[in-house]
Amino acid sequence: MTKQSVVPLFRLFKLEITAVERENFVAVGTQNLTTSIQNEPGTLAMYTSHVDPAGLHNRVIEVYRDAASYEIHAHSPQFAAFQTVAKRAVTQQTVVNLTPKLLLEQSQPLYRNPANEAFIQLMALTVQPGQTAAYQAVVVPYLQAAMAAEPGLQVGAVGQVVDAPDQWVIFTVYQDLAAFKAHCQTAGFKQYQAAAQPLIQTADATVLTGDTLVNHGGLAFTAE
Repeated sequence: MTKQSVVPLFRLFKLEITAVERENFVAVGTQNLTTSIQNEPGTLAMYTSHVDPAGLHNRVIEVYRDAASYEIHAHSPQFAAFQTVAKRAVTQQTVVNLTPKLLLEQSQPLYRNPANEAFIQLMALTVQPGQTAAYQAVVVPYLQAAMAAEPGLQVGAVGQVVDAPDQWVIFTVYQDLAAFKAHCQTAGFKQYQAAAQPLIQTADATVLTGDTLVNHGGLAFTAE
């Protein structure tokens, strides 16, 4: 794996779009992601997905090496093309800035389009007051061990919400549903659940349907 020393930019977007623009939005989004991952070494990972069957409630995860890498992407022609469609399609946007605590990928680059067979889970957690360090000490080694032992776990990302430190996000991508079910039977998962439960106030898991999932592969970042 490639260790990332600089703290990456890690963000979650929640995008509500109109039904009439769904096809255009997906097409230009795919072009944006696939071109960026090919041409921009500092664009480390981009994942687009949706919550509902109609695809109107979208979730996007982006990881950039640093702020300069994001600026390169933000001034790219493919992003400009995406913005043109997004201005028509997006009716509401929420950006969640995250402090990355753990960013892991399998060594092989991920390029899935369409990605509807992947099993994707977005977990939103509220940690008990004063327990953020304790929770980090539980979730980080758990996902590190799972990534090393389970090839079906393709992406594991943990972030702390910048302006609400008790709120955490865990984003995981599995090869398919079978890989996720196998993970849930592991001793590591059961140990994590037992250790994390007393530290968590609320937990909300959302299963996402993938649109396009791309990364360079091999990312390994762990917060100090």
